[in-house]
Amino acid sequence: MPITRAEAARLARRTGMQVSDFAVDNNGALTLLNQSSTRACVFLLTESADVNAEGLCSVYEIRPKGCQTYPYVLNEADEAILDQGCPHRSQFPEPPEEMSFTLLNLEERILQEGSND
Repeated sequence: MPITRAEAARLARRTGMQVSDFAVDNNGALTLLNQSSTRACVFLLTESADVNAEGLCSVYEIRPKGCQTYPYVLNEADEAILDQGCPHRSQFPEPPEEMSFTLLNLEERILQEGSND
């Protein structure tokens, strides 16, 4: 999950973690890390790698915008769609019309930050 530098700073402040503990620089864009044992986000409290395992987001109140909008993602035509990799996508409605604009705005912010490095 890509995150903005501002989101990373907020997560670091609120969790007491170093950014490098939960994110990696992926060609200029910060991306949240997954736990090696569960293959889930480092902030997901779970003990299992099963995609249907229960878990709780430990940073839910301050979660990044990408997490808030998931499983909606952009396709190659910059249209919001349900992520085909999400095992729970059938539980979500089709993306609302404004979701494309929201995701494009987020993508632009992340790309701008990466080009400023």
